[in-house]
Amino acid sequence: MVWLQSVIPFTGILLLLQWTTALPKPLQYHLINDLLTWYEAQSFCRVKYSDLATVNNMHDKNMLVKMLGSHMTRSWIGLQRGGTRRWMWSDGSGRARFTKWMDGEPNNDSGSEWCGELSEKDGWNDLPCEEEKGFVCYERQNGKERYVYHSEKRGWVSSLEQCRSEHTDMAYVNTEEDNSEIAELTKTWTSALWMSSKVWIGLFNDAWVWSDGRETSFRNWLNGSPNGGDCASVLQQGHWVGANCNDKATFVCQGGLKVKRMVIRVKVRSDGNLTDSTVTDALLEKLETGLRLQMVTDFTIRWRKDKSGVIFQHQEQLEVTDKTGY
Repeated sequence: MVWLQSVIPFTGILLLLQWTTALPKPLQYHLINDLLTWYEAQSFCRVKYSDLATVNNMHDKNMLVKMLGSHMTRSWIGLQRGGTRRWMWSDGSGRARFTKWMDGEPNNDSGSEWCGELSEKDGWNDLPCEEEKGFVCYERQNGKERYVYHSEKRGWVSSLEQCRSEHTDMAYVNTEEDNSEIAELTKTWTSALWMSSKVWIGLFNDAWVWSDGRETSFRNWLNGSPNGGDCASVLQQGHWVGANCNDKATFVCQGGLKVKRMVIRVKVRSDGNLTDSTVTDALLEKLETGLRLQMVTDFTIRWRKDKSGVIFQHQEQLEVTDKTGY
């Protein structure tokens, strides 16, 4: 919201320009229907709100879907492909700090081994995400967490979707005790079923980063693939797709509107009738156009009148007489 106040004498202008809004709030999404590139959308969100939207977990994802409602077209969020790949956990808890890689792993042997399994010897190995195997989920109930083993063989992405549908997410490992618990759970079930005890856990590798710098590792790609470009956009159903960052799309900002104030003092000379509303309206329109050219789009402006209803005050000019005779 912009409130333009002005007291304008015929020989000058005193112009006060201000916009005042609420402080940022967390987990607050805003759909902006302007069509901008990812970079333009990022700049807009950083000026008006906090940043492009970050999605930390399934709760945030559901909030985003609810906010989008019936909006059908894809919209930018704050995820962009970065330069450094790293191993992370699917539930959004970030980079894998504790690791239990087997000797020589991870080696990316096939050139596309971006998902992690836990072996019968409780060590980790990297594999292509398309391979099918059993998997381990975790669920959180009443403040407590427990692991759940699934014997049906699925690819990593399909396993992730089932974990999120039936439980909380795929299993993550923070300690040696966590790792041993998953390994023992898996051995118990697989030995009884005469199956391999190698299972998917929520370990994956990518180079995508959030615009606001958060380390959250939550991903919700459509069909598990970000193919199509280096910037992420969200669809109505809440799944993400990759797109060319220079495409034009609507976008989602996060946070509340920022508090911003600006005072501008400008002096002009005018021979026009500044008591004529058509003149003042035309001047106001020019000011609006100038603001929009500066990428200020969400505002209203108006003149401030004095108690007599007057906008412009006439000022007499002093005349200086040259007494030198020249």
